[in-house]
Amino acid sequence: MFIEIIDRIEDFENIRNLWADLYRNDPDSHPQLSWDWLHQYLPRQPRWFILALKQSDDEAYCAFLPLGVSTYRDKSSGLFCDDILMIGNHGSGRTGLLCRPGLEKEAVDASAGAIRRENWASLRFDCLDLVSVRTEGLLDAFADEQFVREDAGCGESGLAASEPGVRCLVVKTRTGRNLHDCLNSRSIDFVFEQAVDLHSRGKLDAAETGYRQVIHTAPKHVYARYGLAQLCTDRGDHAEAEHLYRGLLSIMPGADKIQHRLGDAQMAQACYREACKTYGELLARHAHLGLVRYKLAVCLLAAGQRDAAIATFLSFEEINSDDREHLRCKLRSREAVSRLKLRSAMEALWTTKRPRQAPVVQLVRSGETLSGPTQSVRLSPSAALLKPSLPGGASAHLHARPILLDCKGPKQKH
Repeated sequence: MFIEIIDRIEDFENIRNLWADLYRNDPDSHPQLSWDWLHQYLPRQPRWFILALKQSDDEAYCAFLPLGVSTYRDKSSGLFCDDILMIGNHGSGRTGLLCRPGLEKEAVDASAGAIRRENWASLRFDCLDLVSVRTEGLLDAFADEQFVREDAGCGESGLAASEPGVRCLVVKTRTGRNLHDCLNSRSIDFVFEQAVDLHSRGKLDAAETGYRQVIHTAPKHVYARYGLAQLCTDRGDHAEAEHLYRGLLSIMPGADKIQHRLGDAQMAQACYREACKTYGELLARHAHLGLVRYKLAVCLLAAGQRDAAIATFLSFEEINSDDREHLRCKLRSREAVSRLKLRSAMEALWTTKRPRQAPVVQLVRSGETLSGPTQSVRLSPSAALLKPSLPGGASAHLHARPILLDCKGPKQKH
């Protein structure tokens, strides 16, 4: 049989007449499988899909099996797992399969094959009539050693208590994980949103699990990769963050936020020359980014390029902007230039007076007086400018947010 997937309410509405015809002619149909009942039920469910079966590609549908998907976190493994639910059978004591008479076995076999191709850890049969041929056929399809069957009791409806032979069963994978070790395709965005929420609440281990499961299932999910990179930054794993940012830039070369964070990751690893190149390329495209300009100047200074650093600090004077971040960086740049000039002057003075001794100086902020020689300290590299390296109020790292990227297109590309 040929199988198509219906997962939009508009497509379900388009097959109303065909569904109604099958419903009238199926001796096992019941109210929970009627088009009207499902039309009210499905829009209230976050994730559902219908297996629509036909005998050949050019024929009309001959069977339907509505299914739902829910997701949970396994307590033992911490992994997100998926549960496949039979829609249209709960409380009825019958199967959820609607079928043209005479095609039951073919429809059951084809449906079971389609379900096995889905990613799930458990498959729920709520309140099924176990003497039903359709029920027995579906259960037999999952009777091999890959699965285990558990009796879940009577369920919420209590129907099983009054109807002999009716039980709620759960078929589970023996590993407890999803088939194929991947998320169900309908759960990708749900798990991603859960990971973002966990990340924002500081639950980094759980968030990392979610991000990595999404990436494993949908390798081109740029939002999950970006979120994982931020999480690595939060943990101080700047090398992996850099690796992730580079991978994102290879497919999104014009993503300015990603390039900014790549520079931050390089700067955090003291790879100042690489950070200079990263910030410089970004600044060439967006000269108004004051924080990037300031970080470039700091990295140039740390890389031993003092003249270039001073020139970059001074370049703030050529830009008129009322942006608060730009103004903070501009004020801090003026202070940095003053301190660097003072340092140069004191180096020259002490070199002239005491050429054989290592020059020493106490770096001061504007408005302070110089200390005497007995209170001076030995010159150090540009650590005074690098720590703290940013003006007060500036954000060095981007923390997890519900919306992570200002890029267009779907969250997942797979």
